[in-house]
Amino acid sequence: MQPFPTTAREILALVGDRATYNRGKRYADEGRVQITSPPEGNLAVSGRQQWECSVLGSKEYRVVIEKHQGTLELLWCSCPAFRRMGVCKHIAAALLHLIECGFVQREIEPGGKRPGDDRSGAFVQESPNFGNGSRRAVDQRPEQGDNLASGASTGQTVRDSKAREKESQKVRVAVAHLIRRLGDLLESEHQPGGTSAGPLPSPEPRATSRLTIDYVLVYEGHVSLELKAGVDRTFVVKNIRDFIRDVQIGAPHPLTPRFSYQPELHHVAPEDLSILRVLGQVMAEESFYRSVNGYYSYDRKYGDRRLALPPAAADALLDELRGRQIFLTHGTAAPAPIYVAEDPLPKAGLEFRLLPGDKTTEGGVRLDLAPLARAEYLATYRWLVVDGTLYRLSEQEDNLVSSFMLALRSETRPGGFLRPYERPQTHLSIPRDLVGTALSLTVPALETIGKIQVQPSLSKQIAKFPLRTEVLIDEGPDALSLDVSFHYEDAVFRPVAGSAPESPSKDADRAVSPSMDKFYIRDMDREMQVISILNRGPVTVKPGPGGQAKLSVPKDDETLYRFFHETVPALTALDHVSLYLSDGASAYVTDVQPQPEIRFDLDPAGGWLTVRFDVHGVDPAEVEQIRQALLRGMRYVRLESGAFLSLEDESFRRARSVLQTVLGDARSSSRKGRDARGFRVPLYKTALLVDADDTRGVARYSAAVRTLVESLSDPEALEIAPPTGLRTALRPYQLTGFRWMKTLAHYSLGGILADEMGLGKTVQTIAFLLSERETAPTDRPSLLVVPASLIYNWEAEFRRFAPSLRVIVADGPPESRNQKLQNLQAGDIAVTSYPLLRQDIAQYAEIPFEHLILDEAQTVKNHTTQIFRAVQQIQAPKRFALTGTPIENALDDLWSIIHTLMPGLFPPLQRFKDLSPEQARRRVRPFILRRTKQDVLRDLPERTEMIHWVELDDKQKAAYLAFLNDAQLRAQQLMQKGGLTENRIAILALITRLRQVCADPALVVPEYEGSSAKLEALLELLREYQAAGRRALVFSQFTQMLERIRRRLAEEGIEAFYLDGRTPPKDRLAMADAFNAGERGVFLISLRAGGTGLNLTGADTVILYDLWWNPAVDAQAIGRAHRIGQKNPVLVLRVIAKGTIEERMYALQMKKQALFDRVIESEKDPSAFRLTEEDVRALLSLTEADAEAVR
Repeated sequence: MQPFPTTAREILALVGDRATYNRGKRYADEGRVQITSPPEGNLAVSGRQQWECSVLGSKEYRVVIEKHQGTLELLWCSCPAFRRMGVCKHIAAALLHLIECGFVQREIEPGGKRPGDDRSGAFVQESPNFGNGSRRAVDQRPEQGDNLASGASTGQTVRDSKAREKESQKVRVAVAHLIRRLGDLLESEHQPGGTSAGPLPSPEPRATSRLTIDYVLVYEGHVSLELKAGVDRTFVVKNIRDFIRDVQIGAPHPLTPRFSYQPELHHVAPEDLSILRVLGQVMAEESFYRSVNGYYSYDRKYGDRRLALPPAAADALLDELRGRQIFLTHGTAAPAPIYVAEDPLPKAGLEFRLLPGDKTTEGGVRLDLAPLARAEYLATYRWLVVDGTLYRLSEQEDNLVSSFMLALRSETRPGGFLRPYERPQTHLSIPRDLVGTALSLTVPALETIGKIQVQPSLSKQIAKFPLRTEVLIDEGPDALSLDVSFHYEDAVFRPVAGSAPESPSKDADRAVSPSMDKFYIRDMDREMQVISILNRGPVTVKPGPGGQAKLSVPKDDETLYRFFHETVPALTALDHVSLYLSDGASAYVTDVQPQPEIRFDLDPAGGWLTVRFDVHGVDPAEVEQIRQALLRGMRYVRLESGAFLSLEDESFRRARSVLQTVLGDARSSSRKGRDARGFRVPLYKTALLVDADDTRGVARYSAAVRTLVESLSDPEALEIAPPTGLRTALRPYQLTGFRWMKTLAHYSLGGILADEMGLGKTVQTIAFLLSERETAPTDRPSLLVVPASLIYNWEAEFRRFAPSLRVIVADGPPESRNQKLQNLQAGDIAVTSYPLLRQDIAQYAEIPFEHLILDEAQTVKNHTTQIFRAVQQIQAPKRFALTGTPIENALDDLWSIIHTLMPGLFPPLQRFKDLSPEQARRRVRPFILRRTKQDVLRDLPERTEMIHWVELDDKQKAAYLAFLNDAQLRAQQLMQKGGLTENRIAILALITRLRQVCADPALVVPEYEGSSAKLEALLELLREYQAAGRRALVFSQFTQMLERIRRRLAEEGIEAFYLDGRTPPKDRLAMADAFNAGERGVFLISLRAGGTGLNLTGADTVILYDLWWNPAVDAQAIGRAHRIGQKNPVLVLRVIAKGTIEERMYALQMKKQALFDRVIESEKDPSAFRLTEEDVRALLSLTEADAEAVR
């Protein structure tokens, strides 16, 4: 193997080309080389060193150099020249830079000379930290003939004095750093996210000047970080990794030729230390993965014999090896057997000793940490090998062990970098002035992993007593003052006055001299509890008399409230804290917590709910202020007495929820009618009291309100007889629906009868209207608004079930309608359509009605339409909606329908969208009655649903793929321009065209001459059904498709009824009756025109020729045949073209199936109602399976 080059001549020989070498030398001389990753200590110990450099040529290139036991192991550069020719100018520059920085040297032969070098003079030794070129030691050898004896005695004395001073300083830095690390660990346990404890001083001695650190993010395709540091001004940190390491270990770090970071002169803020700890983790991961990734991990000697184990994988392996003997080796050392512990570290029986100090401690103590000093510590993996046993450390144990190990290494050598196989010292020397703080942190820490024995001669000096904390709060002119003291028997410590104990028998402002005989082991964990609470609160540090720091709290309302209702309760919750308030400070706290109460009653005038709010224990004059504060969402109220009343406890939280729900916000509630009985709100607000957990403990109901709430909660328990004039018997569930409507009407309320299609919403409504006429006759008619196609259906149903009711159908030309409207009071029921209502709204708005019934109420789901605005103008106290689909597309549909019935039940639409699903469900639950066929019809025939898959022929496949490619491109453009919100119509048009191509390409391309696979499949099915005697309903959304189907059926001699939006209402009813009577075997129906209001129980087969994403549309069509009166099992067949948008449409239907359940029947999130951009992308995508199906 080639020796590692250590001179310029050897580098030139390695490069082999003078021009390349000269360019490399110029790069090195110009400072274009930067060491981005110096070798890690563990690599150096094994005899292997690796450098990663950045060399700035025409652009920045990475160079990697590896040395192993004096030989050149690896050279690599990211430049193109290296890949073509090998060693390049960038490698030459990097090697020269390593020599210049002192990272490499010639190996020294026995006798002190380098091979081939007999010269005397200065030479550079390798830096002991293997990575800081600026920290190199220079050994100046004396020239021949120097007089080494002259001045020997004096020089020796000076050198001894300097050595002792240096040794003492080394001890102080090591201990101070250990105190800082243990203090940081303790502090982080009491702070969220490991943040600093804040403005209160830490227990350890403070340095004189704070080191300011600036963080600079750099983005060049990726984010990098630079640091600047200094005191009066900041300087660029040239080696960020060395700087982070040096700050963490408490070692000096040069920033400029004239300024260096010195731990004994500069302190780093706790928040900066937290950040540097994070950066240290980043460095650790960077180093680990760099060392095991790609060319870095290749080992020419061992090849595939070794597998790098990341820490997580190593821990998993250790779990499997627990309790067994394994072997451990370092480098070329022989493998040593070790035992994998089954017990945690505290079971290892570690014993530490506390001993009297020596001359370096200046009257302090020594801590014998021999069990740790002799242990093998594998920091990356949190492993510790003690006496031949391997323990896996917990995170807390690892933090402690690493802190003590670093302290021992730092006391052994400055900076903590040991030579290969060098063991750290076994004792940690603690100077006298640091003993109290050091022992308070180290003793509890060591006791978590072992035992501590105190030498008898020291036992009388060590004092350990339980902590008692006193907090005194007094009122000053501008702020509250706090006096916090930690008491240990006869000693007192104040967190803001330093760490020296104060004697209660002396002046409280004067600290006892540090030369006192006892060393107090303080309970720093509990002290930190107090400090952390104070730092999280609004407590500030201000100068007091004599310059002593004082804790204070500003006297503005917000700050005082936070202090007394957050900080003080947190302090008093600690069992070691005693809190004392002066008379002035106690005025801010109420003696007894007042309790709110809200009383509900029915207004005697009817139709209203009275709400009265009171607070027991508060002056009645202040109750209104509290109510306003609750409605405004305030956290507290300042009472006349000066005390703060918290509005954040459970009782006021419940009161706030009820008041905001029932009364609205403070502005709207101030406009509501108020008298001596309280506020009056619409009676339908009672719905908010049904199952209202938030009212517990704060609400009081009158007997009348309780009766109403029980009626709304359990309509089946009501005893209301059906009308005598009804010409049919109601089923049990229909009787419940009738009674529910009667109960709501009794209180002038309304609701939504949302039964599934086919359960008889019509007969329940007719029974209700007939009962209203029989029990409470009035000259005001009831208005029934229905789709235009259903006007005559309703007229026929009234004649059938309630012939005694006088029904006026307000249809015909304008003159005829006008005459009927003028004579409405001559009838009981007025029936009109939504279009006619919109046209005649000026006349309808002037007529007082007793009831308003909206059939197929999803018609008013859009609050921006003229129909919605027209319905709003109708005068009727009792309003009901009939719909099997109260939510078709979005939760907004429900808001619109409810707003037409009870305008104040839901807040304005924008605020309604902020309601949680639970809040929306609870508000609407008493006013929606929803039953499904599975719930109530045990005798309804079985319904079978199947999919009839169709394979497109080659010509139709080609047409489909052409339209799909075009749709995908255009949809992508539309999504990028404005998304689905702005381009909904255009995107839905693209989807519609694809569906039409699946149905029959001729719908889109009139000149298309091929066949339609779906049409041929449908005709084949209908032939089979005709032969088998089955009778089918065929639904399609495309009237052109229905026309094509009708023509093909006619060609084959199959007669069919046909219904679309142009079919007159009277003809619809006649065709339905004829079909149910057995005439013709096929009924072709436009899905939108015939999906509602038709009773077609004469069919036993429903064919859905094409699909839409909303399953409610399909359900309406299926409900035409599978409903009350059906005697035969019903087959539902969906005809779907395989591998096309129809298959994805069906999958989307399944996803949207919870359209009602999420709010109407359950409490789930209604966020998936509307067709989303994600849905559109899924519909227009083409998977491999789809491509195969249509290929």
